[in-house]
Amino acid sequence: MKRRVPVIYNDRDTWVHRRDPRAKLGLFVLLLSYLYLAPTWEWMLAMVAVGFGLAIVARVPPIWIGALLLLQVPNVLGILAFPAIERMATGGSAFGGDFDFGLKLAFSWQAALLVSASLFTTMELTEITDGLRGLGVPELVCFTLEYVLLLFYVTISDLFRIMDGMKVKGLELETRNPIRFARNVPSLAVPMFMSVLRRSNTMMSVLTMRGYSFRNEDRELRHTLKFDAGDALLVTGGVVLLAVTALANLGYLNVPVLPSPTP
Repeated sequence: MKRRVPVIYNDRDTWVHRRDPRAKLGLFVLLLSYLYLAPTWEWMLAMVAVGFGLAIVARVPPIWIGALLLLQVPNVLGILAFPAIERMATGGSAFGGDFDFGLKLAFSWQAALLVSASLFTTMELTEITDGLRGLGVPELVCFTLEYVLLLFYVTISDLFRIMDGMKVKGLELETRNPIRFARNVPSLAVPMFMSVLRRSNTMMSVLTMRGYSFRNEDRELRHTLKFDAGDALLVTGGVVLLAVTALANLGYLNVPVLPSPTP
C-alpha cells in the first residue's frame, strides 16, 4: 500500500546502502567541506557530477532528483537570470557582468542537495542516529534528533487523519491546490496543536521504555556497525578529494582539467 506520508529512506540493496553509517556521515561532512573550499564554479560543477554519480549508484528515485532540481529554479533565476535581464533593460549586455560567483553559488546548492539525497536516502533514521553514536556524538543530541524526526512523521500522519475526520463531518478541505490548502490551515491549527502535545509525551515515554537514555553510558545501538574495506575506500576517496581541492585553492596544486583560482 502506498504511503500517505513519504519517508526519506529508499529501501534498496546497493553498494552505498551497505556502507557503514559512520562512513556515510563522514563522507557527507567531507563533501560539505568541499563546497566551502572549491575555488571556482567549474570545481563546483564537478561536485554536481559527483552528486549525480552517487545518486545513480544509490538508485535515488528520479522523482526525488527532479524535485530537488526544481527547487533550485527560483534560486537560479534570482542570481543569474534576473541580474542579466536588469543589465539588458539598462542597455548593457546580458553577459557583461561577473557570473562566476552566481554560478558557483547555484552549483553549490545543487551539489549539496544531490549529495545529501544520495547519502541520507540510504540510511534509516535509526541508522543515522546509531552512526552519530558511533562517532561519539553526545547521546542528548542523538536522542533529540531521533525524537524530533519521529514526531514530525507522526504529526504529518495525524494531519491526514484529522483532515479525513473533518471531511466525514462535512467540512471540505482542499489538498491539491496549495492556495486553498493554506486557507484551511487555521481550521487545522488547534487539533494539530493538541495532537502534537498528546503525541510528544507518549513518544517520550515509549522511547524511554525501549531503553534510550540521555546518558552516554546507556547508549543502545540498533544496528551492527562494521567498518570494512568498502567504507575505508569511501572515506579515503572523500579525504583525497578534499585534500586536492584545498591544495588547489591555496595555489599549491594545478589540476589540468579544472581552472585554478585567480589571484
